[in-house]
Amino acid sequence: MTEQQKKQNSEIGWWEWLGWKGSPPSATTSTPIAIEHLAEPTPSPEAVPTTSVAAIVAPKVVDSVEVVPKTGWDRVMAIYERENAMEKDATIRVVRMSFLGGFLVGGATGYAQARHAYETNNVGRKYLSPSDAVKRKIDYAIVRFAKGGFGTGFKCALITGSIVFLTTHVTAYRDKFSSWYFPAISGVTAGLLHTVGGVFTFPLGLIGSMKAVGLGVSSGLTLSAVVHLYAMAIDKPVNDAYRLFKRDYEKELKASAEWDSRVTELMQREQIVWRQQAVKKLKQIDQEKMAVFDD
Repeated sequence: MTEQQKKQNSEIGWWEWLGWKGSPPSATTSTPIAIEHLAEPTPSPEAVPTTSVAAIVAPKVVDSVEVVPKTGWDRVMAIYERENAMEKDATIRVVRMSFLGGFLVGGATGYAQARHAYETNNVGRKYLSPSDAVKRKIDYAIVRFAKGGFGTGFKCALITGSIVFLTTHVTAYRDKFSSWYFPAISGVTAGLLHTVGGVFTFPLGLIGSMKAVGLGVSSGLTLSAVVHLYAMAIDKPVNDAYRLFKRDYEKELKASAEWDSRVTELMQREQIVWRQQAVKKLKQIDQEKMAVFDD
């Protein structure tokens, strides 16, 4: 055995002999095969040493790692990076409902005013026929209804949408919900919208803005009372109640999204035109599956 082979043989660790050869052979039982194996080039210094346990233990494979946002801005940005976020859906729903309610209320109020203004301004006017007079009156009422409805609906949607948007995003930024968010944000929002929306004159403009702030704070206190009642009903603090509500809300959003996906897939697979028909058929399929499992 040459000096180089003896040196390589001395560098082989005992763990390698146990793992690969079973037991180290003696000098008298050395074979050419073992000499050829020992003559293999030694690993580089950067590689993991063969005598280390890490050389034979398989590394743990991690499929996915959930990155938890650490800062406030990270939590706010995470709202728009994930699907079925409560903050986005709640804001959209409140804006829609507020616009619809404001449109109906503003339109009804505008219709009553339009009727009185039409009868006042058209006294003594001659029409081609009684039906023509009724037609012009209806046209005027529809225009005033739409004008008043859109104006009031836009204001309601802007105010309520701003309150819900700021409240949910401030909660995400601070990672904590407080019942004082509603009155504080409602008052500031109402005061800013009153100042920006109208011509601000001192001191009447200041008084009007203060009235708007007071109205916003009172509305926010009403919402805070509702939040406290909900927290008392489930016997939890306000912050924990908000987190529980958010978890249940997003769970329902996820279930609704999965149901809509199934309905859309069924419509595409079976070429169903009407969505309600696909919903009815999918419910029947689910009932049949449940009946089979019960049997």
